[in-house]
Parts: sequence; structure tokens; C-alpha cells
Amino acid sequence: MGDWTLTEERLAELIVLAQPFPLDSVPVQQLADHWVSAAALSLQSAAGDSLAGSEALAEAAWLERREAVIDADREARLGSEMALDAAAAGEIFADGRLRLVAHTLRRVGPETSSSERLLQQRTAERLLTTLVEGGSWDEVVDESEDAASRSAGGLLGLFARGELPTTLDRAAFQLEPGQVSSVVQSAQGFHIVYRPRFTEIGTLYLEQLRQRFLAESDAAANRQELTSRGFDVAPAADVVLGRMAGDPAEWLESAQPLANWEGGTLTAGVVARYLHFLPPESLAELAGADEDARIQLITELATRELRYGDAMERGEALSPSLEEGFAAAHADEIEYWTGVLELDADDAPSRSALARHMELLVSRQLDARSMPPLFEQWLRGRIDHTVRPRGVLAAIVLARGMLSGAGGTGGSGS
Repeated sequence: MGDWTLTEERLAELIVLAQPFPLDSVPVQQLADHWVSAAALSLQSAAGDSLAGSEALAEAAWLERREAVIDADREARLGSEMALDAAAAGEIFADGRLRLVAHTLRRVGPETSSSERLLQQRTAERLLTTLVEGGSWDEVVDESEDAASRSAGGLLGLFARGELPTTLDRAAFQLEPGQVSSVVQSAQGFHIVYRPRFTEIGTLYLEQLRQRFLAESDAAANRQELTSRGFDVAPAADVVLGRMAGDPAEWLESAQPLANWEGGTLTAGVVARYLHFLPPESLAELAGADEDARIQLITELATRELRYGDAMERGEALSPSLEEGFAAAHADEIEYWTGVLELDADDAPSRSALARHMELLVSRQLDARSMPPLFEQWLRGRIDHTVRPRGVLAAIVLARGMLSGAGGTGGSGS
């Protein structure tokens, strides 16, 4: 990356500043990767690339646009058959077999140090006390670290018994409408679970119930469609998928077929795009999954691509309002990064601005925020860069020495 270099010493300094932070290769690698992505964005902005142009937008909104097309196709095929009114929804809500569940989360993971884990647990307990003493759910959700649900009032979705992780499932199905759980721990961290009242979410409950029933009908229709179109998984596709989980970026341009059907093919390149949206722990699970689990994922993705391809062949287009929404969301994303990386400053691109951003990030003065995965990969693909695993390990060793010399302990890990 030219003279833009993250040295082992500088990475070690960031690790020390981040304490409590795990001295583990996975989170430290993620920290280095974030530096590369932020540097790439700075350099591409200075080079005159349109970060809000059509190519960048297509990468940033790739998954959302596909979801919208697939949803519209399903509605067109099956929507007229799905009649459901508020009275029927109210009866299903009352019997409790399908519950709309909300939560607030203080996140921990395998790499979290014991001191930070304790801090997160105490924070969750403080939030529960806020509720017990009359505080509002919205006030508590504002401190949730689940960004995906936070903007929706903490709502996770509509669930039947057994569909949530065990501890969350047990808590959610013990609650009456309007009740909150005690602090519940899962692999994600510490949760408080809330079951909203029907008066709070009646319209949303009706819509999610309808979408669930629509999805169940669609699953049956999809099985029939795969059979009629001669769907077939390519030989050794499960082995290829396992290799892809190690580094999806290496497969983005691959045309290797993983599945075929009359009128279409699922390529490794398309699957690699989907894999970019999985967290590292899910990719690790996929790498170690058995043949049946991998083939199931290939089949699910192939079904999506079959429906998407059919919709495109029919010339279906997204509504202007949806397209405008995707463009506006991407513009907001670029505006955010323009601010934190000072991209409109006279001295841009500025390594000093990047250094300040990293310091604010690791010292938790700035909320952690990720770029859309394929947009991030698009940026990284436009610059020459290398992240050396040995350099990451060397930085951990240096950080451990700095902490030891200062009398600190640091996070656990290797």
C-alpha cells in the first residue's frame, strides 16, 4: 500500500490501548484488517473513485437487493393465497405458540477477556435494574450491542419453541406479554429478553406471521421446483465449500459450478459473496461441518439463485422507492466514513486521520462499525496490500511484553 504501513510496533500499541482486549490472533487480525479497509477507503477517495457511484452501490447493497427481488417474487407467486386478518393473528398471539421476541445484548465471545466479560455481565445487570425501577425498554435497547436489532427496538423476529438458542428459547417461552427476563447468557453474550404486548406490535406481528406462513408455502413450492428442474449438486461440491470457508475472498471470481438445474448454475463465486456475510465463527463451523450440512447450504443458496434468476428473466425490477432507499443508506455510510477518516480535509488522504480513528476505536471512544462486506472487499481489491499472519503474531508478542513491563495483564488468548 505504498508508504501506508501498519507496523508490528504500531499494531502492538493499538492492542495495548485497547485493553482489556484479547491477545489472540483472530481479533488482532480483525483489527489489522479494519486498518487496511479504512486505509483503502481513504486512498480510493483521494484517487477520485466515486465511493457513492453505481459500482460501489452495487457491491454495498448486493445482498439487500437480492433479498428484495426474491421477496417480491415470492409475493407475486404466493401472496394472493395468504389471507390473514388481525383477529386470527390475535388468537395465535394469545396461545403463545409463535412469539415475537425482543432482546438487548452485551456482547462477549470466546476471545473476550475475563475482566471484560465481567464488565459486560454487570452492564446487563444494570440495564435490568433500570427496567425493574421503571425505565423504558427503548432506553435499555439504546445500549444494546446488537446493531442489527437495535434500530428495530431490539426485535429478533417471530419464533416457535426450539428455534432460538437454548437459553434464549427457555427465557422467551416463560414470559407473559409485557414481561422481561432476568439476565440470560448465550454464546453471543448477556441478554435481557422481552416479550412485547399485542397492543405494542399487533400490526408487525400480523405481517411477520403472514411472512412466516408465506415462507412455509414457498419451501414446499421450492422443493417441487428443484425436482422439476433437475437440480443436482456437483461432485465434491461440499469439499469445495469447506475450502471456501477458509477464505471466501479467494473464490469471488470463480466460475466453478457447485450445483446445476435446468436454466441455471450456482457458481463458487456467487457462494463466496454470500459467505462474506457470515461471521468468523460461522465460517469456522462451516469449515468443520459434515457433508450433509454443507450440501444443505448449497441447496438453499441454489434455490435462492434459481428464484432470483427467474425473476430477472421476467424483467422484474425493484420499485423506485426501494432503489432510492438503498442509495440513501449507502450515501449515509459514505458520509459517516468521510467524517471519521476526514476524507474532505485539505490534507486527505491523511495517515494521521486514520491513526486518530484507530485510537478512538480501540479506546472505545467510537462505536465499532463495519463497512458492508462486499463494498469492503471491493475497496481492498483495488489496492495492493498484504496482511502478514506472522506480523500479527509478532505484534501480539510485543503487546504482551509492553503490558508485562507496565504491570498489566491483558486479555487471555494465544
